[in-house]
Amino acid sequence: MQFRFLVTIAAIETTADSVPRKHFAKGFVRQPSNGVRKVAIITDEMRAAAPAALDWSTKGATTAVKDQGNCGSCWAYSAAEGIEAALYQATGQNVGLSEQQIISCDKVDQGCIGGDLPTAFEYVMNNSGIDLQSDYPDTSGAHGFWGECNKEAKKVVQITDYEYAIPPCDGSGSGACRNQKESDMMAALNEFGPLSVCVCADWDGYDNGIYTKTCSGNYYDLDHCVQLVGYDTTGSQSYWKLRNSWGEPWGENGFIRLPMGENACGVADEAMYVKAKLVSKEESV
Repeated sequence: MQFRFLVTIAAIETTADSVPRKHFAKGFVRQPSNGVRKVAIITDEMRAAAPAALDWSTKGATTAVKDQGNCGSCWAYSAAEGIEAALYQATGQNVGLSEQQIISCDKVDQGCIGGDLPTAFEYVMNNSGIDLQSDYPDTSGAHGFWGECNKEAKKVVQITDYEYAIPPCDGSGSGACRNQKESDMMAALNEFGPLSVCVCADWDGYDNGIYTKTCSGNYYDLDHCVQLVGYDTTGSQSYWKLRNSWGEPWGENGFIRLPMGENACGVADEAMYVKAKLVSKEESV
């Protein structure tokens, strides 16, 4: 069996105060696309329906926090989590799906070297489905290899469509993304469920609280894909809640909160959701 190897893996550096700090793997690499970008239509009714606070991670709509380990596969994790969320919205079932299948079998993206959300979703659509995580578990995180595709993998859940939740930043000019409508993203999150987003994740040392460090939202600075699960506008500082793929020990049990209203870390640059279904009613999940 032949393997391809990830050149850049998570590392440990010693900070000025001599406390070791881990550098976590990321992996967002934007892929070229000639297709039409489908964007959801956000209506006034959807805007009015968005509550003041929302957290899908406490509603049973998300699986447990995952850990991509030493593989630059955030894009595959974010995509798999997006499909999981879509299945929950369609059926009420919460099941883990195989990010490893996307890492190993999507030949447009580059496995542990990096990839993108639309191409990951296209792979699952063209493959007519994705397997369960329990049947096709992660093997790349421990060593940074992404291995050969298991072509015998089951096709349990299928994507029927995917769209951008709000118009994505197109990187025109200097790449500044200053006109992203976070209020519409609130409505989209409420209407469609958890969203897959790509961000600039300068978060290695994050522990807790609303992230206050300046974090670029520029189109060209995005380097990591995660899952947007909620928001809260009821306190003195409104925030977004995101689920990361660096394990539960990181951050707030695997989550981070970003300030709302400033496109912090590019959270509103490339927000996507999918629609999904069970391929067969006979499939056991």
